[in-house]
Amino acid sequence: MSKTLQPEPSWFEIDPAFYANGGVCFSESEELALAELSGERVLVSPANGGEEALSMANLGADVSVFDKHDDCERARALAAESGVAVAFLDGTPGSTKIPGGRYDTVYSSFGLLSTLEYFDDWAEGIAEALKPGGRLVIHEVHPVAYVPGVHKGIVSVAHSYFGEDEQHRGASWTLGDLVSALGLAGLATIHLEELPESERYQTPIDRFHNVRWRLPGAFVLVAFKA
Repeated sequence: MSKTLQPEPSWFEIDPAFYANGGVCFSESEELALAELSGERVLVSPANGGEEALSMANLGADVSVFDKHDDCERARALAAESGVAVAFLDGTPGSTKIPGGRYDTVYSSFGLLSTLEYFDDWAEGIAEALKPGGRLVIHEVHPVAYVPGVHKGIVSVAHSYFGEDEQHRGASWTLGDLVSALGLAGLATIHLEELPESERYQTPIDRFHNVRWRLPGAFVLVAFKA
């Protein structure tokens, strides 16, 4: 899966004072999925700009971020400037082994899934990192968002949802691929909300500024470990 997004908001748009004063970045859909975080051990991966991790800490969670050291630079700086305490664990998102013991919640940050070649190892790693009864929360670009395109100046259904077009501009994965991989790892999907946009991150659909698509651009999913 070669597609990558640039999920991080502009660094200059992130105000450390917002998080220093207890700010939370999540949309209403994410807040519903995350529910009560107070007192939970939470893992956020990847770091992105650090806003999700700091938001969860402000909601009362004990938060660790799992990502490559160099990719945590912005998140470390934001945490330091805001004075919000989060831990950083060095490693590659998508790995089968996640350090730090068992977690109540693992939050998969926007843009990760399209960087993974396979979901199986990643899902198994998440399942191993969760406590029994723990949950995975995913906020991610919807694979359907890659389908629209422009052909000879006309906006159209330009790419295959199944990643079968010759130029490989589809997402190369479907929601079925994701839910199946989670199920095989012992993670039962109990909530899936498809959204017209992310609110916080750019999706492929957003590049069509003057077109109102009746297609999902993002989704929020919750899966529990038995």
